[in-house]
Amino acid sequence: MNYLGELLIFVSLIAWGVILEDLILKEYFKRANNKFRTHHFSFSRYVYLLIFPLVAWILLIFRVGIQLFYIFFAFAFLGTLIEWLIGYFYHHIVGQRLWTYHRLSLGGYTSLLSIPLWGLAGALFWLLSRVFI
Repeated sequence: MNYLGELLIFVSLIAWGVILEDLILKEYFKRANNKFRTHHFSFSRYVYLLIFPLVAWILLIFRVGIQLFYIFFAFAFLGTLIEWLIGYFYHHIVGQRLWTYHRLSLGGYTSLLSIPLWGLAGALFWLLSRVFI
């Protein structure tokens, strides 16, 4: 199977999403005549951040197979768990936090919003491993 092609599809859809967001933001600030660009969190921008990678992931499930579905959820769970454990133990051993989450926080050590990002990163790493193995 040509995993390089699937990896290129995944990465190119992510790149197109970033380029489109940049163009939309430039047009928005140009029309708003806003000299100061303040980037605050919004759920709409978060969803937009996830749309292109998730579409690429869904397309690749049909091309690669159901194993990519399982890889996504395994990495989403394990990545979130490991992030929480590292944050928790670091906070209790050193006495300060490595990072803070303000929205949908799980004890202040991770966030529900990071779960799909861990899954997408896992899918990307799995595709990379298939290209170079």
